[in-house]
Amino acid sequence: MILNILVEGYVDEAVAWKLIEEAGHQAGIAYGKKGWTYIQKKVGAFDRTCGVHGLLTLVDLMDTRLECPAAVVKEWLPRCAEKHIFRIVVREIESWILADRAGMADFLNIPLSKLQIDAEAQTDPKQTLINLARGSRTKAIRDALVPQKGLSVSEGPLYSSELIRFVMEKWNPMKAQANSVSLAKCLLRLTQLKNGMA
Repeated sequence: MILNILVEGYVDEAVAWKLIEEAGHQAGIAYGKKGWTYIQKKVGAFDRTCGVHGLLTLVDLMDTRLECPAAVVKEWLPRCAEKHIFRIVVREIESWILADRAGMADFLNIPLSKLQIDAEAQTDPKQTLINLARGSRTKAIRDALVPQKGLSVSEGPLYSSELIRFVMEKWNPMKAQANSVSLAKCLLRLTQLKNGMA
């Protein structure tokens, strides 16, 4: 099945593409990439036009400022089209990326022991990832992901492009789902849709 994508940003788009591919679907057009407020405003309209092609929507829980995924679904889209997979990422997309512990340790060139964390329990998963990158044994990784001192930016100059490269080339969602309940649920729904159990 062709699944279009509705996401907050470019890193989220890469994750969505990888998940769709992993579940045996084909990625279609990627929409959004304008932040969570765009999804909040438009998700109902996208849902109503979800016909021949399916739709995978991902939104970060921490951006919504709501208590739990169920609260987001109830407020934003209580009824979902059969071919629309509307998933809430706990807590944000970096949580799912960090959940592939071995892959991330290799990418950041840090000991695997540093990744023995509950990615979904991190208050700010993106900051957790950047802090882990500070300890990288590879200068290029530190320069790419960690913000330079004295600059009022929250991430390094190549943060998004390097994460996208990691996701597309190395990230293993099947391993990551063992450390992320919300990711496992997303993969399950994608598989069910593939098997005609939507």
